[in-house]
Amino acid sequence: MNRKKQLEWTGMRACLLDERGGNHLRSQWIKIAQTALLSIGIAALLAACTDSSGQTPVAKPPQEQEDNGNTGQTLTVVPPANSTQSADTAKYQIQTRLTDFQLLNGNGGLAWGVTRNALRLYYTQDQGSTWTNISPSENVQFPANPQYGQSIYFVDSTHGWIVREGMGGTDTMVLRTNNGGASWSLSSLSKTDKVTAITFASPEKGWILTTTDTSIGKQDKKLYLTEDGGITWNEMSSSDAEGKQSTAEIPTRGYTTGMTFSDSNHGFLTVLEFGTPKLYVTVDGGEHWKSGPSFFDRDQFNGCGNFNISSPQFFGREAQGAWMSMSCSQGESTKFNGFFTTNGGQSWTLSAFSLNKQTGINRNLAPSFLNPLEGWAMQKGKTYYTKDAGKTWKALPVSKVLESIHKDYPEIVKLQMVSSKLGWILVENTDAKRSLLLQTVDGGVHWKVL
Repeated sequence: MNRKKQLEWTGMRACLLDERGGNHLRSQWIKIAQTALLSIGIAALLAACTDSSGQTPVAKPPQEQEDNGNTGQTLTVVPPANSTQSADTAKYQIQTRLTDFQLLNGNGGLAWGVTRNALRLYYTQDQGSTWTNISPSENVQFPANPQYGQSIYFVDSTHGWIVREGMGGTDTMVLRTNNGGASWSLSSLSKTDKVTAITFASPEKGWILTTTDTSIGKQDKKLYLTEDGGITWNEMSSSDAEGKQSTAEIPTRGYTTGMTFSDSNHGFLTVLEFGTPKLYVTVDGGEHWKSGPSFFDRDQFNGCGNFNISSPQFFGREAQGAWMSMSCSQGESTKFNGFFTTNGGQSWTLSAFSLNKQTGINRNLAPSFLNPLEGWAMQKGKTYYTKDAGKTWKALPVSKVLESIHKDYPEIVKLQMVSSKLGWILVENTDAKRSLLLQTVDGGVHWKVL
């Protein structure tokens, strides 16, 4: 083979490998050709790697996998909107295990998981077609998966916060972004207590609640406030483990189950006091707390062994409508009901759900409500819908896709609807460390993998 033929063959082989394996293989072969045949020149080599139209083929995006042990969801990742890279040429696919998500609006949502103690956080603004990697630095290690409303919160697509509990005597870290995750900044809390809740009423004002169990039935509770978007945090109301407590402070009694602020002034703290659901409220942004309206009557739930109550979930910022899910467990079964308010939490009404008791791996999966009337629930792979605050539920037609996936991914981690039509569910196989995120665009009748 003469040198010209050898050059053409080398160039064609580089082109073929480029189509099959990506730009990095092409570059390797070009470097080999340059070294071996430098005296003849590189022009013919490049000419050999063009198609019939004279254009250089575009390499396929690389296929990446974050962790061989944590596979499942495939995401198409594109560079941030302010990147100088072309979205078409820079996009690539990854396989990753997701552990939680949160829909922010009709198009945008977050999904995340922890791989090798690094948080992998992704954002989509096109209903899951493409995702942007907005993960913080891997230097900030996460020993556990963050949960929305407990250690991660976004007030909109631009402003978000993540709390990493202190480890080994180090301070609790609070990461914040004001540019949609393009960059993250750090602040800290001086205590290393357990982080129980995080919530924001605006991009500037937010709260973090930490707790420490002090004795049977009691917790030391501390509330931290920021009014500058998370740059600084100041301790507010706190309960004193030694009993030095005023009536305006958060009580030591009970175990906290959640905290919500509907606006800059009105906040709600749910606790279990000796197994009984209880509500505490503030009307001055957390400075003072008092017992909230009585809503729970144990006589209505004879036969229940254990109760649990969620913090109020308001239907929009500064909305007057909200609901709390309450579970009643007996042995290996769980029954859900709901408490609803239409006056900003001044009073609550019980809605006895006509759903069957739940057993098995998904017995603690609560229904999801979009507004005071519309809600969805999943039991045994079927989707149920209510339009009367849970008094009656209608079984929707079985989704063949969901039915098939449910066999391999039996655990439903979360269900959320952001409109009457659009919603997501996250399903998981814990033993296999695999998960899948699915979407519906017709109110739960059909589901597809994102």
